[in-house]
Amino acid sequence: MLKLNKLHRSLLLSSMLVLPFTASAQTSATAIAYSDKDTWLCRPDNLNACTADLGTTIVAADGSMTREEFTHNPDAAIDCFYVYPTVSRDATPNSDMNAGPEEMNVISAQFARMGSECRLFAPLYRQITLTALRANMAGGAQQMAADRELGYNDVVNAWNYYLANHNQGRGVILIGHSQGSGVLTRLIASEIEGKPVQQQIVSAMLLGTNVQVPKNALSGGTFKQLPLCQSGSETGCVIAYASFRSDIPPPKIHCSDGAQLIPSMPAPIRRSLLKAAMSCTLT
Repeated sequence: MLKLNKLHRSLLLSSMLVLPFTASAQTSATAIAYSDKDTWLCRPDNLNACTADLGTTIVAADGSMTREEFTHNPDAAIDCFYVYPTVSRDATPNSDMNAGPEEMNVISAQFARMGSECRLFAPLYRQITLTALRANMAGGAQQMAADRELGYNDVVNAWNYYLANHNQGRGVILIGHSQGSGVLTRLIASEIEGKPVQQQIVSAMLLGTNVQVPKNALSGGTFKQLPLCQSGSETGCVIAYASFRSDIPPPKIHCSDGAQLIPSMPAPIRRSLLKAAMSCTLT
């Protein structure tokens, strides 16, 4: 069994990337009705978690302080669609649809401020929980069979509801973190690329995850058409990054097909994933 030191555990949990599970429990769970505004953490007609006080204190060079209030822009020209990271502390392998403090807080920390530039859409979804993540890291009898398809299908349904009822041809920024980025990566590849809605994608901000591209290319790997962004003024492109401790840099990745991979998981864990997924090795 793979053993992780305390630092690697901390890195893994901070990036919130979900390990492979012993089984994928394919459920016949009832589809969520995203027409119900309570199935959203944020929606323009029910800002909910996005109503947190985001006022800030500005400290000037001379030490003086002023209060700056935050206000949402009701006339924002574009939308933001956000899928949050692994935060649920529910005791089950997949979360329920009742927002706890952890879901509410991650919206305040990562997403609500986007309301100064875009209309906010953040669906609840039945994600794989921290409980399952930790149980499967421990291994043995503690492992829990979580259903990856459940959360993904929820987000697909929320996306389709948003397009049919709220988008009205507006540009949209896709924003995800960790598990949320993984879900959005799949959504882009399956539901957006090569379809008319691709023209409405302002950008995709996929944080704490991996985006693969051929060597010296900007697309053609994870995404066949959406390229990596090269400047702040570019649209219709992808932004991806991950952070590391200064004394533990990301591992070097060598792929026989010449691919490059943006890494965001400690080497001991990623080695087993890459071996199964592609012709790459870590050093």
